[in-house]
Amino acid sequence: MDIKMDAITNEFNKYFSKWKITLPEENRQKRQKGSIFQAGWKINFIFGIKDDAEYLEYYAIHRMTNDHYIIIYENGEKEHLECLEPLLEYSSTIDEKQREHNKHNRRVREELSYKDLL
Repeated sequence: MDIKMDAITNEFNKYFSKWKITLPEENRQKRQKGSIFQAGWKINFIFGIKDDAEYLEYYAIHRMTNDHYIIIYENGEKEHLECLEPLLEYSSTIDEKQREHNKHNRRVREELSYKDLL
């Protein structure tokens, strides 16, 4: 096993163990982006390097829970990033809360799309 990826793999697999989801070995070895569709989850992930440290960045969606947008660094530390917010019930006139909600989701969606995580 690749020592740099051990903490990343362990953290990812630990979180999704309830659903028997693990980071695919081939993707891990090749540091290749991928997607997992299992147990109601849709998980898109990419690998990267920041300040000479490897990381895994993923966006996970399940209809029964909130989305998860997380970076796991090679030392096992996790960084939670902003997710898309759930849909709001709209009234006939758009209020400030709805405008902020839409603005937030546009910004997050653009970032996720740019990274090919959505």
